[in-house]
Amino acid sequence: MTETHVTSGRWLNYVLRGGKNLESLWQSILKTGRRDLLFVVGRGFDPRMKDAVATVLSLDGNGLRHCVLVEFDEGEASPSSRHDDLVSANVNAIKGLFKKNGGLTTTKQIRMWSNDGRRRVGSRGAAEVFVSANEITSYTDILVDISALPRSLYMPLIAKLLYLVDQTNGVSRPNLHVLVGDNPDLDKLITSKGLSEDASYLHGFESGIEQEATADAPKVWMPILGEGKTAHFELIYDLIVPDEIAPILPFPCENPRRTDDLILEYRTYLFDRLSIESTNFIYVPERNPFGVYREIRSAIIHYTDALRAIGRTKFVISALSSKLLSLGALLVAYDLKQAKYPVGIAHVDSGGYTILSETLPQTSAEDLFEVWIAGEPYDLA
Repeated sequence: MTETHVTSGRWLNYVLRGGKNLESLWQSILKTGRRDLLFVVGRGFDPRMKDAVATVLSLDGNGLRHCVLVEFDEGEASPSSRHDDLVSANVNAIKGLFKKNGGLTTTKQIRMWSNDGRRRVGSRGAAEVFVSANEITSYTDILVDISALPRSLYMPLIAKLLYLVDQTNGVSRPNLHVLVGDNPDLDKLITSKGLSEDASYLHGFESGIEQEATADAPKVWMPILGEGKTAHFELIYDLIVPDEIAPILPFPCENPRRTDDLILEYRTYLFDRLSIESTNFIYVPERNPFGVYREIRSAIIHYTDALRAIGRTKFVISALSSKLLSLGALLVAYDLKQAKYPVGIAHVDSGGYTILSETLPQTSAEDLFEVWIAGEPYDLA
């Protein structure tokens, strides 16, 4: 299968709002008339899971207000279980918000393990939370809050919703929004525990990478580097065994030293073991997933053109950083997959998450982001 040569990207023009601009955007949306909203929210202990939902619901407006609460059980041994009190507080807050606004809250379960307990199946289960476009076409807007969802779940979940939106047309096509709280100081305090022994490819982003017919094709790995993920880095490297590595670093950043600190953290791997040239590094804006999309997409197309003479090249992206940056990785993988590029997403599952401090930094409206990825702004373009 030959990739389609693409000169323009789906999200080169985009809608991204953060802080107070998120609230003003939704004020203008809700003033356009009846808006039937479906919120999809992960059940977890992250205090940010309710913030964006509360902001949008506080703006009133006419129409349905429904919520699907996505539950996932990581097992009795999961370190996440020690934060059950925070989970309960978040769930009660969410249910209270929708009850107050005359809405409904339903629950959908994601099974994380196969029946024999040997294989992780959460990624596939997340892609099956919504099966048919009929489940979403009665709403004008789908809002997925990923603040309390792990990467292995929100990536296939969003990809499936994006696919279903793409299958609809005309007045039945809903808008698809992603909501996320992004606070680097808080993110550093939430760490994964009990890593899987091996890395794997996320459901929906493995075909084309593991095909035996192209087993000898060169592989380019693009890991988005984040704090405390060197163990993940090693496991994913062993899965891919790449021919070329193009590390991705956040820059510019709110913390001007963050990029340098990441280079120091990964120096043993990047320079001492793998001898990566500084010219291989790709820099992406810390809080703009569309900037991540643009830079990675451009690099993949450049590599494809440069290596065309030696045959087909495979690309693997790994998101080892924040959810905003990870979302950019998902967008480019989804977009280029539609154009028949062999792009995969490699990931390491975790047995759960824990908070390293009993005192959490204050979250604020400035930490909230709205990423509008499908619907009206793009249909009118």
